[in-house]
Amino acid sequence: MNNLDIKAKWKGRFFMGLFEDIEAKFNELEDGRYVVRVDGFKRDKTITNMNPIRWSLSLMNDYSAQLPAKFSHIETNAGFQILLRELKSLGYPKPKSAEEFEKILNSLKGSIVEVSVTTTNKEEGYREVKFLRKLY
Repeated sequence: MNNLDIKAKWKGRFFMGLFEDIEAKFNELEDGRYVVRVDGFKRDKTITNMNPIRWSLSLMNDYSAQLPAKFSHIETNAGFQILLRELKSLGYPKPKSAEEFEKILNSLKGSIVEVSVTTTNKEEGYREVKFLRKLY
């Protein structure tokens, strides 16, 4: 019996072995458009001390693949403008204050929206998720 046989074993329907740590890479969504529900958002500090919005989104169709994480880097001017354009495409006016901005984001909770998933750097595996339009 070789090392692979010892470390690899079947557990139910799922193969558990040497490569189980990369299993998610085989379940990535293809680039394209998807319908999601906005479950919420939060601001998490990153290892680079940034504080982006991390969106909680759920795929509405029965996909076995997982939606990549969506972040909005609102600390930078470019990232803030990108989110404002996305909000405009969802039908929201440009907020006039941080309070109005937060109200708009809170009103998105529970909404059904169409998003696009695009691979922006194949070597590094960077995936971008953009809000396209609000459906409900």
